[in-house]
Amino acid sequence: MASKIYSPAQVLLHWLSAAFILWALVMGFSVMLLDVTPGFKATIAGLNVSLSILFIPVFALRTWLRLGHVRRYGHRPGEQVAGVIHNVIYAVTALVLLTGVLMMDRPIQVFDWLTLPQPILDPEWDHRFHTLHAGCNVLLGLLVALHVLAVVKHEAVGKPVLRRMLVTR
Repeated sequence: MASKIYSPAQVLLHWLSAAFILWALVMGFSVMLLDVTPGFKATIAGLNVSLSILFIPVFALRTWLRLGHVRRYGHRPGEQVAGVIHNVIYAVTALVLLTGVLMMDRPIQVFDWLTLPQPILDPEWDHRFHTLHAGCNVLLGLLVALHVLAVVKHEAVGKPVLRRMLVTR
């Protein structure tokens, strides 16, 4: 299979996405699982909400570029699995972002620049979306870990896949 070359925009959006997703997952799970002060928890929640709202158009652009430059995976089973997993990562990320917005039980404050109305006013639906959001985040965390492990494995066996995601080649 020929090596896929990504455009500079795709590479930049990949690393912006990676930075945001890793930040949001680590901080979100940290405040959920660790004994932190309510103030710290509120600060992280507000920051994650604001960053998520700003990330949505970045992710939409990244998805659009991916759809416009669909990668053809080879015929070997491992290549087919990689293609499916990459698509699942995009789908789960979209679900995390969507449920994150829909679970909001108050107006959405984007830093102190903009306030968006609460999307759903029914507390039962807010709770359902919150539960779905938490589950999707666990799945996304597992998929990101699998993705990183696959890169490490490929690099270790002499298949330098990481260089395709570098801005300067």
